[in-house]
Amino acid sequence: MSTNTMVLTSIKGTPLYMSPELVEERPYDHTADLWSVGCILYELAVGTPPFYTTSIFQLVNLILKDPVRWPPTISPCFKNFLQGLLTKDPRQRLSWPDLLYHPFIAGRVTIITEPAGPDLGTPFTSRLPPELQVLKDQQAHLLAPKGNRSRILRQACKHMAEEAKQKQKHQNTGPALEQEDRTVNVVSGMTPLPRLRAAPQEPGLLAGVMASEMKSSWTELGAGEAPPAPRENQHTQDGEQTFPGPRPEAAGQPTTDVVDLENEELDSDDEWRHLLEASKPTPIQLKAPLTLLCNPDFCQRIQSQLQEAGGQILKGKLEGASHILPALRVLSSLLSSCSDSVPLYSFCREAGLPGLLLSLFRHSQESSSIQQQCWYGTFSRDLMAVIQAYFACTFNLERSQTDDSLPVFQEAASLFLDMLGKLLSQPDDSRQTLRRDSVMCFTVLCEAMDGNSCTISKAFYSSLLTTQRAVLDGLLHGLTTPQPPLHTPPGAPQVSQPLREQGEDLPGAISSALAAICIAPLGLPGCWEAKEQISRHLADQLTEDNNQLRPSLVSGLQHPILCLHLLKVLYSCCHVSEHLCRLLGQEPLALESLLMLVQGKVKVVDWEESTEVTLYLLSLLVLRLQDLPPGMQELGSEIAALFTRSHVVSLVSAAACLLGQLGQQGVTFDLQPVEWIPATTHALSAPAEVRLTPPDGCGFYDGLLILLLQLLTQQGKASLIWDVVSSEMWTVLWHRFFMALRLPKEVSTQEEELSLSSPRRSSSEPDWMLISPQGVAALLSVAVVTFTQEPQLCLSHLSQRGSSLMSTLKHLLSPSFLQQLGHAPHGSEFLPVVVLSVCQLLCFPFALDVDADLLVGILADLTDSEVTAYLLQVCCYHLPLSQVELPISLLTHLALRDLTCLNQFVNTVAASPRTIVSFLSVALLGDQPLLTSDLLSLLAHTARVLSPSHLSFIQELLAGSDESYRPLRSLLGHPDNSVRARTYGLLGHLLQHSVALRGALQSQAGLLNLLLLGLGDKDPAVRRSASFAVGNTAYQAGPLGPALAAAVPSMTQLLGDPQAGIRRNAVSALGNLGPEGLGEELLQYEVPQRLLEMACRDPQPDVKEAALIALRSLRQEPSIHQVLVSLGASEKLALLSLGNQLLPHSSPRPASAKHCRKLIHLLRPTHST
Repeated sequence: MSTNTMVLTSIKGTPLYMSPELVEERPYDHTADLWSVGCILYELAVGTPPFYTTSIFQLVNLILKDPVRWPPTISPCFKNFLQGLLTKDPRQRLSWPDLLYHPFIAGRVTIITEPAGPDLGTPFTSRLPPELQVLKDQQAHLLAPKGNRSRILRQACKHMAEEAKQKQKHQNTGPALEQEDRTVNVVSGMTPLPRLRAAPQEPGLLAGVMASEMKSSWTELGAGEAPPAPRENQHTQDGEQTFPGPRPEAAGQPTTDVVDLENEELDSDDEWRHLLEASKPTPIQLKAPLTLLCNPDFCQRIQSQLQEAGGQILKGKLEGASHILPALRVLSSLLSSCSDSVPLYSFCREAGLPGLLLSLFRHSQESSSIQQQCWYGTFSRDLMAVIQAYFACTFNLERSQTDDSLPVFQEAASLFLDMLGKLLSQPDDSRQTLRRDSVMCFTVLCEAMDGNSCTISKAFYSSLLTTQRAVLDGLLHGLTTPQPPLHTPPGAPQVSQPLREQGEDLPGAISSALAAICIAPLGLPGCWEAKEQISRHLADQLTEDNNQLRPSLVSGLQHPILCLHLLKVLYSCCHVSEHLCRLLGQEPLALESLLMLVQGKVKVVDWEESTEVTLYLLSLLVLRLQDLPPGMQELGSEIAALFTRSHVVSLVSAAACLLGQLGQQGVTFDLQPVEWIPATTHALSAPAEVRLTPPDGCGFYDGLLILLLQLLTQQGKASLIWDVVSSEMWTVLWHRFFMALRLPKEVSTQEEELSLSSPRRSSSEPDWMLISPQGVAALLSVAVVTFTQEPQLCLSHLSQRGSSLMSTLKHLLSPSFLQQLGHAPHGSEFLPVVVLSVCQLLCFPFALDVDADLLVGILADLTDSEVTAYLLQVCCYHLPLSQVELPISLLTHLALRDLTCLNQFVNTVAASPRTIVSFLSVALLGDQPLLTSDLLSLLAHTARVLSPSHLSFIQELLAGSDESYRPLRSLLGHPDNSVRARTYGLLGHLLQHSVALRGALQSQAGLLNLLLLGLGDKDPAVRRSASFAVGNTAYQAGPLGPALAAAVPSMTQLLGDPQAGIRRNAVSALGNLGPEGLGEELLQYEVPQRLLEMACRDPQPDVKEAALIALRSLRQEPSIHQVLVSLGASEKLALLSLGNQLLPHSSPRPASAKHCRKLIHLLRPTHST
């Protein structure tokens, strides 16, 4: 591989070891080999590959969707290592160099140092630099397949379809299959279908399937299309006409009828056994299940067997049970092993599924005589297994639906709930096995519903509180019904039964079902609202007085099997009921059980997940109660040990969440940096296996970030900052954050809209399950604390173009992300914190003594991303006025330093003038002087630098909506000196171009007086700006000239101001008044004399130069010219010019020398007027 081929697309290798990206034919790299390494290590440890099946369709489905099943014998460290290698997302897969530091192999791998290839420049055991990572992502995007279906599956489907057609053709040309001589007596209303058997001299159905199987191999698969569309014949939805119910006379028949063995098929049992084997694919028969599904004779045979045997069962005949059980087992195997939804649903529809199955279930429940048969238990178990397998099929999911599979699934679910409610409401306890199987089937049904849309899942779960209330009540009643003790009482005969087998008993099934209807599935928000309503209903019952539900749940927390499911029920109910949290916080047995679970004193089947749920439940209790329940004060050290020593990332995250809550309540725990920094690094670098939503909508990493912030802000821990930023954890932290936010690798500045009225949405939402808005705020707070202590580190990060930190900060201000953040749970609450933290971090370069070149690079990076536009949009659309001061300050710094940033500001205003001008108007007139001052500086710089065509919005701001200039009057009279000074400065720049503003000074009563009032202000900055504004007003004043006579006394007085800038502005202003016909007023206040004296004696060269220029302008008035001549101005100026000539040759000549010579020339008699 080289920089030209950093990702590959060709498919090689054994299917069992293919990674998800290989299966989907996406571009891949060496991480695909690491997946294969994980598969091989798993097989060495367990005995089978992690995803093992002989159906290529099922194998693809398993690799893409199914989690890895972990045996209990595998060590936690090895399991965590394999979890990293077997992560489906290659971007989060455990890879180099993090793999080398995993505890399972750390220090046991020798790296042979070899020079990297000339094209790549980086060894594969090192992390790619940012520029190569960007190049790699570009190649992956260009090489990504355009279709959405794997070529492997297309080829397999084509091959199957061809074989099925050839098989059908072969059967049509051979002898016809014989019909059975006798007709089976069935219930009225059933249509007898011929039973099919192969002629002795010809290969039968099974033989044809096997022959078809043996003809192909992986190398023979060719490109092709999907299998042919299913036929359109419909099946009976509820089976009412197929199984109308047992006749009255059939109810009294003997339990065992005589079976006519002479007419019975001699090879029936053997054929069904072989069909069952064919439905379970083997290495040499990869496509046997799919071939069976595509065979119309097999479909007809299944339907015939179900109908005929079903009729016999409803009569209570043993013959029916013996015939239907093999068919049910074949069906269950087929439904479980075939993952291609199109042929599978076509087969189910043609075979009459699920209507026949549900009809059999209903009628068997309504007949007490059937329930008394010796074979009834086996029949009901196998029947429920088929129904459960049908509900688990992928064609019942909206994303994989086929034809009318979704409405059929919904109707089947409703019928099943009707029957389950009746079953659970019966007082008879003799049918525990059927209830258990039915409840387990209900759990699978809930999982299928979770994967569907909000409309479908909400209707299903809402029905449990309305029309199907009997199901929920039956489950709750079953949980509160006393069960036999788990441990055999003393003196009783010992019963050997493994824990996992006991878990299949009714209480375990009920607790699992209750957890399924309460716990919100990860990444499937469609059913959350409906499940929350069920959790509220359960919480109401749990908080009722004299209700046995809460004692039953609490007592089951120490049960090895029930514990995990009951913890999930309590966790979901506590989420919606603060009252229940208070009750649990006051219940000694509940707290004792929870503390014992954390301490490992309760033996449970799945200790890791049970402990994780317990930690989250305790965190939720502390969060809701804002206090510590009894006994938790002493728990800090044990949870800290879990945090630092566990290799299970989900446990580390849950422990960090609880430690953060305990820390906020004042609990102290001893965490040494040498322990918690490696633990945090491992938790951030290992793949995140999220099994449960953290409390209160937090993200998976939120608790870790909040705990990190607490550790870094402890007093006396200043040296800890350097330990953190110099560790690998700091790099891993920002890389994980970058990946969780799913930041685009390249964001074109033109892709972002300047207006937020219709912002462009990013291609992918942030993974809020990994880091929530609260977690984003916590991480940014960690950055602010760290960079405040180590500011140079901030500069090094921000100056690296394309660094994870800089890319992240810029993206956090973009309109697309802010829209996503605003729509996220609690996003609007944390949005201001996120924005202000980002602004604070970006302000660091402007608050430090930074190298000029470094600052130019940072400015260029921010400019290219249009951060200036983002800041203005953030202030207008997302922040309250009280919080915009910092973003506006940053915006002003950027605009004052870079012309491109200034243009971005003006263009953003032009894109949404009404909204932004409205915001600026409110901000200018607010009660925040610093905000108003920054805005006035920004507007003044705009007026000074840009052309008059860009300044209309400033005129609109000052004039107000009614053009009464109320905003300008308010700003000129503002109590803050800085505001007044910058307002006069803005006017000074505007009056150079704005005719409208000059007209307003003439027409608006009192406005000119406010302008002149600044000349006598006690603050020097205000006087300087006011003199500048009046001077520009006097320049080519036109009709306004006579009104400016009132400015002469104040201006003359400013000639003696101690500040040179004020004197210079006053001199220039007086010079501009001369041509406006104010000669008499100027002579009255002896302005020529004062200016001549300043030109000769003022200590500041720029003041001298301004005085000479002013005298040149004033001498055009004859009266003033005469005064200057009478004062001997030529002689005095000649002496000044002589002094300039006597300066050393090495000294530069003052700029005033030229003006001095010119004025002397103009004052000669020949130029006298």
